[in-house]
Amino acid sequence: MIDPRVRRPADKADLIARLAGENDNAIFASMRDLFVFAAALGKIEERRKPVTKVAKDPIRLDLFRSDAGHDLLIQALAVLANSGDAEILRDDRVDERIQVFEEYVNGGLELIAEHLEAGKLQSDDEVLMALVNGYVEQRDPTSRVDLSQFADDLGL
Repeated sequence: MIDPRVRRPADKADLIARLAGENDNAIFASMRDLFVFAAALGKIEERRKPVTKVAKDPIRLDLFRSDAGHDLLIQALAVLANSGDAEILRDDRVDERIQVFEEYVNGGLELIAEHLEAGKLQSDDEVLMALVNGYVEQRDPTSRVDLSQFADDLGL
């Protein structure tokens, strides 16, 4: 198997550079961390956007498989997007899982950009904290996660 990679959306390059990496104001230590956050946000809002223009230097999938275990998110998103298709987890379908992840990342980055644009008078970290807090406040504290639906989706 070749070395699978997660593509970066070229139209979000400035946003990615702004939020992740080496600059002094970066909120995320790495693109990987930003992508995981963006993908989760994209899933919450069911915002999947195909990556139409790809930036150079995609991220090796192995970086998501490190001790942080972010590859589990990639697998979970693929299973949820392909309900009833447990075969999505087969080794020969890794490219499909990556594509689902990329689409949620792209959608999440789009959402982040919208919030940053709306919160011009706040710092980036304040805008993102308000965004996360909004989801926490909306959550019903009495609700529970129903793992049986997830198991049904996997065909278990």
